[in-house]
Amino acid sequence: MSSNQLLLSLKSWPEDDPELKSVSSLIGRIQAQRGHFRDVDENILESEIGEGKDTEALFGTSLIEESGEGAGKSAPAAGGELDRAAQLRDAKAEMTALVGHALNEALIGLDYISLLVSLHSPEAGSSSMSPVLKTSVPVGSLGFDRIQRKADPKSVKEDLAISHAWKVEGLNSAADTLMGASKKLGDEVAKEARYWEQILAIREDGWVVTRMPNERKTLGVRFGFAESAAEYKNKGMGALRRGEDGDVVMDDVATTGSHGKAMLRVRVLENGEVKGSSVQFGNKRSGSVKDMIQQARNFIYEDELFFEITREARLMANLGVRTSEDAVTIDLGGAGQAPLDDGDVVLDIHNPDSSLAQGVIMAFRILLSYNHRMSLRKRSKPPPPLTQRKIVSPALCMVAPITTHLLHHQHQLNLQNLLRHLIKVVKSAGMSAAFVTKPRQNCLKPVIRNVETAVEAFLGRIESEATVKLPGGWKVDINMKTTLGHPLFGTGYIIGTSHDGVSARLMGENKFTSSKEMEMYLFWCLERSIVNEVRCTNDKWEQIAQSNEMWSINKSTRRIRISVDRTGLSIITGATGGKDNRVVWDGSDTGRTLQDLLNHPEW
Repeated sequence: MSSNQLLLSLKSWPEDDPELKSVSSLIGRIQAQRGHFRDVDENILESEIGEGKDTEALFGTSLIEESGEGAGKSAPAAGGELDRAAQLRDAKAEMTALVGHALNEALIGLDYISLLVSLHSPEAGSSSMSPVLKTSVPVGSLGFDRIQRKADPKSVKEDLAISHAWKVEGLNSAADTLMGASKKLGDEVAKEARYWEQILAIREDGWVVTRMPNERKTLGVRFGFAESAAEYKNKGMGALRRGEDGDVVMDDVATTGSHGKAMLRVRVLENGEVKGSSVQFGNKRSGSVKDMIQQARNFIYEDELFFEITREARLMANLGVRTSEDAVTIDLGGAGQAPLDDGDVVLDIHNPDSSLAQGVIMAFRILLSYNHRMSLRKRSKPPPPLTQRKIVSPALCMVAPITTHLLHHQHQLNLQNLLRHLIKVVKSAGMSAAFVTKPRQNCLKPVIRNVETAVEAFLGRIESEATVKLPGGWKVDINMKTTLGHPLFGTGYIIGTSHDGVSARLMGENKFTSSKEMEMYLFWCLERSIVNEVRCTNDKWEQIAQSNEMWSINKSTRRIRISVDRTGLSIITGATGGKDNRVVWDGSDTGRTLQDLLNHPEW
């Protein structure tokens, strides 16, 4: 290559990388050097400028230089597998196009300069013109003159004023925008801080804060119970959103059942009339988020409780338990009902029936919590062997134990009323008698260590005992058992009798499966005890063939028959072939005893 050969550079002057001067790049560099924007304000920047600190570290070209150096590094060839010859052909074609474009631009510039020079020097200008230009434009047709214009001071001043005003307006607008953004950012920071403080307070109270399953960017609180039924597994969550003032706002969570926000209630009915009702608590609304969480927990707990009660009650239809859409009825002769519908009946909450209803509702809630605990304990143990059959979880045991206690309580009251009536009848006839009862003696443990111990005693069979002392040295022991399982499915009675009379061989242990049979047997025992009392205290009368009849030794034609029923104690007197007379002691004070009747002179 000769030394006088013309060399052309076809590469454009390198420009600065616009990414390095973008807002995002500047913000990143400012945060890397200065930290968070919250720590930078106008006073700090003015003080640093006044002190003359170097600002090139913030707006220098170190990043540009570094990026330039980094750009010069060779990267691994991405197209190493392409054909090398094809790459060379493409590069040659691209270079040829660029050279042709540059040559065309240079020739156009040469024609422009030649035509301009041809005005004063036609020969020099025409020698460098292209043939096309010579035929298209006459030589010397383009000229130029040097003009020197003196600037008007007034217009210069106006231009400077306009420029200054535009700059001031732009700076003021930018300042207002930044101040507005700063205020908005401060408000958002305060609201966010308030929101997270309340979230932490909710978590410190023991609630589980987690993400919502269907909204991954939204926090929620889990107020449900981990051991709930499958229908309630994923329904005990509520979203915790940020309100307009930064306070935590919880979604208005309704229960998933058909009753909405409802609380379980127990009512005691007799002949269709409400005698007692439980009191509902926790149904008042409040603006506090913690109160809303507790209300949502109470509502879903009550909804699950009624769901489990209804589920178990459907399996107890043969035991007199009836179900409807919003109520479960337990028939006890006087009915106890657990409806969810609202009523306008106002009752005295301190009467015995209301106390019974309140006790039943508390027992239901305790039993559901106990079943949750048993479910957790079962889940903590090794699982059963795998099987192809689907394992269906049985209904929880809640209605059965409560129904057992209610039935036993009802039968115990009936037994006490019966014994009280019999004792009153015997005393009105001038004889002595008494009874003592031990209600639910197998459930009353001397020491209750924890809730589970008390509930386990509540779930089993219930037994009550009564001891009756009748006339004639008779003693009757009654053991009443109630269970809704095999073999009783109700209340059974085991009665043992003993006395010092002649008919001891007829006594023993007798089992009855109904209160009617037990009642008839007690009447029979009272009849025989009175016969034994008369035989032991009055030697003028003698029992006839171990029956409830006696005849007078002095007057063999005189006889009496002792009979006991619901009315009271009846003595039928008469002579053979004569008319019978009937004397009844029903418990009222008649002023005449059985001994007075037997010692009457006519006898």
